[in-house]
Amino acid sequence: MIDLALIKVLVKIAVAAALMALIASRVDFSAAFALIAGARSALLGLTLLVSFCIVFADAAYWTHSMRAIGCRIDFRPAFLFSLVGWFFANLAPSTVGSDLFRAAQMRHAGAPVEKSVRLVVAARLMSFVSLLAVIALGLPVAARYIDAPVEREALGGVFALAMLGFGAFVFMGPRLKALMTAAGLHRLTFISALSADTRALLKTATPAAWGYLTAQHLLRVAGVAAVAAALKTPVDLIALYALIPAALLIAMIPISFGGWGVREASFVHFLGFAGVAPSAALAISIVYGLTRVLIGAIGGVVWILARRDHYRLDIDGPEAAGAPPAD
Repeated sequence: MIDLALIKVLVKIAVAAALMALIASRVDFSAAFALIAGARSALLGLTLLVSFCIVFADAAYWTHSMRAIGCRIDFRPAFLFSLVGWFFANLAPSTVGSDLFRAAQMRHAGAPVEKSVRLVVAARLMSFVSLLAVIALGLPVAARYIDAPVEREALGGVFALAMLGFGAFVFMGPRLKALMTAAGLHRLTFISALSADTRALLKTATPAAWGYLTAQHLLRVAGVAAVAAALKTPVDLIALYALIPAALLIAMIPISFGGWGVREASFVHFLGFAGVAPSAALAISIVYGLTRVLIGAIGGVVWILARRDHYRLDIDGPEAAGAPPAD
C-alpha cells in the first residue's frame, strides 16, 4: 500500500530541489558560498542569540494568552514547546510539524484532538495577523524601494487579500456555522469553532500579548540584519524592516521541505529591491535557514532528553470538553 505521508515528503523534497536548481541557473552559488566562508563568527553567534530570543517571546505569548481558550501553561513548559517546536518546524517536511507537536502535547493533557488542533491553529492565526500589521506599517517604505508599479500593486494586492481573508474568517464564523448546519455539513463546523477560538484570542489579547507576537517578527528582521552584517553585506535596516516581513510571508507557503527554495527565492527577490546582489541575498537566506536548523537540532536534543512531565500543561473550563468559547 502506498504511504501518502512518504509521498508528500518526497514531493516536498523534489520541489525544494527544483527551486534550488532554478535559483542556481540565475544566481551564482559559488559567490554566495564564498561570502558564507568569510562570515564573521561573532555576528553569526549574535544571530543564534536572536533566534533564542524569538523562542523566549513565543513562549511568553503562549504563557500569557492561552488561558483565554482554556489552557494553563507555565513558562518553562511553554519554552520547551517553542524550542522543540523549532525542531519539527525546521527539520520536518513542513512547518506545520511544530503545530502538530503542540497539539499532541495538549492532547496528552486531556484536551480532545479537535480542540487541541484548534488551540494551536488559533495561536498561529494570531501570529499571522500580527505579521500583517508589521507588513502594513512597512508598506509605505517598501513602496519607495520597489520601482515597478506592477510589483508595488502585486504586494499591496497580496496584503489586501490576506487581510480580507482573515477578516472574513473571523467575523463570518457564526454565520458560517449556521450555513454549514443548515446544509448538513457538520464535519466542517470545525472551521466555525476555530473562528470562535480566534475571536476569543483577539478579544482577550492584551498589549503584552501583541508585544510578544510583534517582537517575534521584529526579531526575525534583526536576525536577518545580523546575518547580513556577518556576511559583510551592507543593507539599510529600514529596508530590511519594510521588505523582510513580506519575504517571510511568502516563504511560509508550505510547498517545499523545511521551506528551502521558497525562502531563498523570496529573499533574492525582495532584497533585490534594496540593492542587495542576488548572490548575497542567497547567502543571507542560506545562513538564516541554517541558523534555524541549528536551533531546531538543539530542540531535537531537548525533545529526546526532557521527560514527559516537563511539558506539563492543563486544559480547564468548558473548553476541555471540546466546546467552543462563547461568542
